[in-house]
Amino acid sequence: MSSTKLIVLKSKELIYTAILLALVIVFVIILITMFRGKDSDDTSGSARSIATSAQTDPSPKLDEIHYTPGTYSSSLVLGENTLSVMVTVDKDYITDVSFKQVDETVTTMYPLLETALEDINTQLHYISSVDDITPSGDSTYTTRLIIDSIRNALKDAVIN
Repeated sequence: MSSTKLIVLKSKELIYTAILLALVIVFVIILITMFRGKDSDDTSGSARSIATSAQTDPSPKLDEIHYTPGTYSSSLVLGENTLSVMVTVDKDYITDVSFKQVDETVTTMYPLLETALEDINTQLHYISSVDDITPSGDSTYTTRLIIDSIRNALKDAVIN
């Protein structure tokens, strides 16, 4: 003869188990997104932005770019702070990029700002265009902000 077995579950235990299971699933999803390779996403996004900028703003060839020698400035907004980016050019090349009157609080709040600027100045000695600057891994966003400010400053310097 078969005997019927009854299992008694308390509703509190079911609710606690469901909440725990949901938390474990959320935790696993967070871990997967954290440790998933970011490099493939970053390169496709930057390739898209480069392709878009090439389509919307056709730049002249490198031998056709000439500047009016001097120092040109552009503003860079970081949060509530506005920096002045100074770009010094001679006839054919960008010779120096610097910040004017950088406050100590800005360098504290944005520690990658100075290293990104040093990296840009180092690369400018070896390349002939702002478009050829490659951001380093740690300061990609900061470098792109500075490059955009350099482009804005160079709008006044370019001789057509």
